[in-house]
Amino acid sequence: MPPGIHNVYIFEVFNTASWSIVLGSPMLLFLQHLNATATIFAIAATLAPFLNILQIPSARFVERVGYRRFVLAGWISRSFVVIGMAIVAFLPDQRIDNTTRIYSIIILLFIYNTMRSISVCGMLPWFTHIVPENRRGEFLARDQMAGAGATVVCLFLSSLLFNVHEAWYAYGVVFSLSAVCAFISLLFLRRVPDVPVEKIDRNRRPIPWREIFFYPPFFKYIRYNVIINLALGGSSAFWVRYFKTFLNISEAGILLVGAFTTIVLALMLFLVAPLIDRAGNKPVLTVSNFFFASHFGGWALYAGGLIPHRFIMPMLCVQVCTAAFGGALWNLANVRMVMGLVPQMGRPHFLALYSVTANITLGIGGLFWGPIMDHLAHWNIVWGFWHWNTYSLFYSTICLIILIGLCFLGNVPEPKTMTWDAFMHELLVKTPSRAVSRLIGRLRGSGPG
Repeated sequence: MPPGIHNVYIFEVFNTASWSIVLGSPMLLFLQHLNATATIFAIAATLAPFLNILQIPSARFVERVGYRRFVLAGWISRSFVVIGMAIVAFLPDQRIDNTTRIYSIIILLFIYNTMRSISVCGMLPWFTHIVPENRRGEFLARDQMAGAGATVVCLFLSSLLFNVHEAWYAYGVVFSLSAVCAFISLLFLRRVPDVPVEKIDRNRRPIPWREIFFYPPFFKYIRYNVIINLALGGSSAFWVRYFKTFLNISEAGILLVGAFTTIVLALMLFLVAPLIDRAGNKPVLTVSNFFFASHFGGWALYAGGLIPHRFIMPMLCVQVCTAAFGGALWNLANVRMVMGLVPQMGRPHFLALYSVTANITLGIGGLFWGPIMDHLAHWNIVWGFWHWNTYSLFYSTICLIILIGLCFLGNVPEPKTMTWDAFMHELLVKTPSRAVSRLIGRLRGSGPG
């Protein structure tokens, strides 16, 4: 690992603490507090994915400006926008109507995501350049564990605040915390090792976007990635609404569920971090997709009435684990796969195209379901023991899309991968035993003497 790489992990702690509030469940709960429709939910949740298309025109400037300088400029700009969100949230309910505040938040989210999308296209090429290939799995695992830890702390603090103070100013306090974390993250982003502009391999010819997109290994993975993201985009946009309106869980309870999911995700990252650089990505992606299919299938069974409401607590425990296991494996293997597939020449353009394609698909998945949910809000058809309603249809469709995506994963090339039997033995037997040994070793090392 290059010297100074620890600054990435500290940056990720404060950066995730900031964006997980303004792009995550606290913001969606704020819109629910303002009585926003499902379509507004979809717009708010899909602004970030759709605006990632700005990475395409921005990628041509990254290599000229330099990675750190380019990313830092965007991060500074978006940090000031969070202050505006806090101001809108602090406005008293009695003086400003909900419609005005909803439109103000949507405009600020548009500006925030515009700044983010322009600058983020320099981040993945930057980290790909400075982290050796045989350590990227370890780097991604540590980076994501740092972000997971920050998310847990923020969700617990937000949950505590909403549980104690259900006043109009609670959201303003939470968004102010996001702004403070955003500016602190900038201090550590400046310390991350940079790549001199003269050392960046630069393509000086016109950018062949068509050839980049249809580069065979890259195209096959993009095709699979698009299918999975269609499902994940819909689920990420509406899970808060599902918990609030269908499961009748309080705001504090929703944030606690998110926090516990992130804790389990971090534990899973700790377990698989030593395995990912040896295993290859396809086996990890396969297991991840099975967890996702089980998760969404479980919610479909519950919404369809096959699982009684009295089992909600055991159901939540199972669903937290399946979501966390699937998310941890997906986050690691997905990014690592594309980092390994793209060639060095034109790397920013490949990664920008990947990010844009993936995020637009996430946005389409969320935006597609918003009007449908508004239209089918009171739809209910009974087939024997099965109840068709908005959410049973929603989660059944998502589960089916995940299973279709698995069929396309087999065509993705990967030269270095374990056999399925070897991977499952490593995952279920060797990896847990190594994790226990490491934990015992650290506990002994921290003892007296």
